[in-house]
Amino acid sequence: RRDSASDGSVATHWQRLAPRYACPMHPRLFGHLQRLQRLSITLEKPAGPLLRALLRFIVFSAASLLGYILLNEPIEHGIFKSSYLHQYWERVGFQAKLPDTGPGSPLIVFQHVPRTAGDAMRTHLFADAQVARSNPWPDLLRDVYNRTFLLDEDIVTATNESTKLIVGYFSRQDLLRINRSKKVFVFLRHPVERVLSVFHFLKPGLKTKGVNGTPPSNRFINATTFVGNASRPYSCTFTLNAMTYQLGDHQHCAGVMPTASHSRIHPPENSEVLARAKRTLEEADFVGFYETLPIDFWELRERFFLKVQLPYYVPFFFWMATYLALPRLQVLKFSAQMTQEELFAIRGKLQLDMELWEWALQRFKPDLVLYPSYQSFYLAQLPGVLVVLLICFCLLTGCSRLVRWLLNSMDRGKGARA
Repeated sequence: RRDSASDGSVATHWQRLAPRYACPMHPRLFGHLQRLQRLSITLEKPAGPLLRALLRFIVFSAASLLGYILLNEPIEHGIFKSSYLHQYWERVGFQAKLPDTGPGSPLIVFQHVPRTAGDAMRTHLFADAQVARSNPWPDLLRDVYNRTFLLDEDIVTATNESTKLIVGYFSRQDLLRINRSKKVFVFLRHPVERVLSVFHFLKPGLKTKGVNGTPPSNRFINATTFVGNASRPYSCTFTLNAMTYQLGDHQHCAGVMPTASHSRIHPPENSEVLARAKRTLEEADFVGFYETLPIDFWELRERFFLKVQLPYYVPFFFWMATYLALPRLQVLKFSAQMTQEELFAIRGKLQLDMELWEWALQRFKPDLVLYPSYQSFYLAQLPGVLVVLLICFCLLTGCSRLVRWLLNSMDRGKGARA
């Protein structure tokens, strides 16, 4: 900043202000200010505009990357997942209509593994499901889905040839009860991240009874207590090697399903369940991954739902949003909040799921890399990140210049009229 009352130098300006703040000018600080003054003069030379643009880009990039790390969670849940936008996308997305199919057409089945973005994909692409059983709430598991997520009336609907699509937390045993040809697709997610996502989604607690007239209270339990807790049916069903049991047998811990070959209390050999889960994935018509959602979502649309009657911008918006959220998808953000001891305890309850995950990566996504932090993601993807930042910077710069030009034009027009 220049001082009109002085010789115009930056250093002189701060020297004049120093007594006001009882801060005498240190010779070393004075030298830094002199160098800053020389830099400001350099920026005014013919090469100055390029250097100024470079400095602005560096500041913009640093602010953008830091802002993404700090604000991605509030923006996602406070804006993109706000009630208004959620209701809007549901209202638009549920206009989807699958094309009519002829006799003998296979039934499309989304075998939804919980917390793999299945509900969001359905809202933006295939909301026209005749059966939808993707309800994660604990009270529904107790009152409605206490045996299976495929109810008897759902089997009647699914076997009807007019039914085109069913969606739900269906297990391998569930789908064997549907006597009809099927096209099945499924999405997977890193097991530790998936169960921690369940935990953060539910924020489970323990109800305590009041003592000596005090009211009952709810206190939250930690993730290591929640994950794989065999004494809690919901936790056991959705977290205790649940991905492997859902794809290899039946995920309900009670094991009361009539066709189920096991109870989680007296399970079959782990190798048998794991082998059947791998077979389920091998036989599936499409296997996608939460971590590669931008690619897999669009491929799913091309292969299964290309002719769905839905405004093009609905799936396109979701596809663009997944690209913007790519760091969130490929960073182990929940694991980063845990200690090594906590992660070790959780992994001990997910041994089958981890084995299935490692096998599925080698089979379907051998090049997929996950990152322990946002910083490591940015460093590994530095060229692509810089290209995206440069495009955004140029767009913002162009827009700001356009706005200034319009404002100046308006001012000149007002002056001419005056």
